Amino acid sequence: MLIQVAKVLGAKVATTVRDDAKGEFAEQAGADLVINARTEDILERVKEWTGGHGADVVIDNLAGKVLAKSIEAAKAQGVVVAFGFAAGPEVSFDIRSLFFAQKQLKGSMASDIEDLEWGLAEVKTGKIKPLLDRALPLNKAAEAHRLIADSEVKGNIVLLPWAD
Repeated sequence: MLIQVAKVLGAKVATTVRDDAKGEFAEQAGADLVINARTEDILERVKEWTGGHGADVVIDNLAGKVLAKSIEAAKAQGVVVAFGFAAGPEVSFDIRSLFFAQKQLKGSMASDIEDLEWGLAEVKTGKIKPLLDRALPLNKAAEAHRLIADSEVKGNIVLLPWAD
């Protein structure tokens, strides 16, 4: 979904995946550059793609050990947005990589009502298409979290409160 949102906003999008099937999925969603984090050097590919500068904005939904790489991948005075912790809530990074290059680290839990309304309007026009991996009953929320943590999901998981 983030790939589509960024594309609608006019961004060129690089994304990381952990296998080729997810790479194909990311390309279909509109990613301009797909980096397989298991077989490629993320920082090297981002620097190469940006002419050595780094990314303007890096969205990190993993945290854990990945956040340090996200900060490194951002350009000087770039922005890193952390909004998830699938790789763990504890992070460690060299603080100099953040402040010497005057990078910004922002945290986010969700958007506001205006962002939701904008997103729904973009879905209505067809510019953003929901990419559903699967729907599970609400009582399978733990399973949904496991699937996400184990990187077994392409697209969104929806929890249905009325299903058993």
